[in-house]
Amino acid sequence: LGLAVLAVATFLLVFLVFQEHRTPPSQAASTPVMTPPTPSASASSASATPSATARAGLAGIADIIDSPDGASILVIGDGSGNQNDEWVSVWARDHLAEDATVSYSAWDRDAGAYADAVEVGSSDREVTVWNASVSAPDMASEPDRIAQAWQDADVVLLSYGHRQSADEITGQMDAVLAAVRAQSDSVPVAVMIQNPDRANTESAQRATTEEIQKWADAEGFPTVDIYSAFIDDPAARNDLVEQDGSPTPQGSELWASTWAQALAAA
Repeated sequence: LGLAVLAVATFLLVFLVFQEHRTPPSQAASTPVMTPPTPSASASSASATPSATARAGLAGIADIIDSPDGASILVIGDGSGNQNDEWVSVWARDHLAEDATVSYSAWDRDAGAYADAVEVGSSDREVTVWNASVSAPDMASEPDRIAQAWQDADVVLLSYGHRQSADEITGQMDAVLAAVRAQSDSVPVAVMIQNPDRANTESAQRATTEEIQKWADAEGFPTVDIYSAFIDDPAARNDLVEQDGSPTPQGSELWASTWAQALAAA
């Protein structure tokens, strides 16, 4: 009898322990299944929105030059823009300095270095202009000079054509561009289509500028048609152009304003 009672007691103890640790079926069925949240439509569309891209052509050049953060510009060219009364300096002083503090430095060919910077304007926005233009450049050695005068700028402006042959200018511009790309493979470039000569050499100058326009188009560079601005201006040609083809002070003001207006309208 004692053994029977002990066996029954043991069975009851084991049964109670088993019941205490067992999960009731109703509780197991009510346990929620966790799944990852589905992204909202607005979140999906935001992540798929592409970032803003820079404008192409002259508009992109204008955006860089007019950036609220300031800009740096390297002008490489011939004697149509090297003097303090010619277009590069006039543009920096009379146009860029309207809404920026402009630091202007001109290339000193004899010293092989830039002259001390001249500062014009008064604004929190700062623009630097390096003018690496020289009178009558030797196009054969121009690539070496470009390497010497190079500055890491946001934009490069090329201005060549006077006293250059239409038959040779494309190869010369190729060499100039190769010198630029040796320093920077991505800096944006714009090209000036220069002013006409006086009447006696206008046809030759026109042929050269036409070749430069074709070259710039083939390279995908934006251009500014200074030539047509001079043709369309009512002033006498000799009032705008000197004997050597460089613009007079009046012509330089026309060049600078034409360039500034082109940027503003881009």
